[in-house]
This record gives sequence, C-alpha cells and structure tokens, in this order.
Amino acid sequence: MIGLMWYLMGMMTIGAIWGYTHIRQSYAVSFIANSGLILSFAALWMCVGWSWASFAEGEPQSGAMGLICFGMPSIILFNVTWKRFIAPAKKIALSN
Repeated sequence: MIGLMWYLMGMMTIGAIWGYTHIRQSYAVSFIANSGLILSFAALWMCVGWSWASFAEGEPQSGAMGLICFGMPSIILFNVTWKRFIAPAKKIALSN
C-alpha cells in the first residue's frame, strides 16, 4: 500500500514539473511566484504522504487532520500565488 503511495507521489511530482514548465512558457514568473509554487507543492506533497500513511495505519483522525492542516493551506497558497503573482504577468504572444 505504501509502495502505491510513493508511485502516485512520484507521478504527482512529474505532473507538477510538467505543469511548472508550461506555466514558465506562458507566464512571466517572478521569484515570489516561484517560492509560492514550491511551497504549495511541498505542502501538498506532505498532505498526501501524511494522510495516506495515517489512513493506512488505521488512524483516520490523524489522516483527516493532515488533510486539513496541510491540504487547505497548500490550496489557498496556490490560489493566492496564481491570482496575485502569475495571472497578471501573462506573456503576450507576438504575431508577425
């Protein structure tokens, strides 16, 4: 069961890297935006690992608290980073 967790977390990491490269191509990403994206990904990664391991060990209250304590702040941080620092910095495509 834990092996499946590590596999899915690896897939999530690869998906996040692909998404980040797509964002870098479409938007002008600043240092603050990079920091927000990295912190939100790290908190989401911690959320998945903590919650999955807690549910696998038979501790549903700990798993639910992991979802609340790590998952919600990571989603909020990602949304704030996107709306404040990434979305306003859209690169304009030059058409010849």
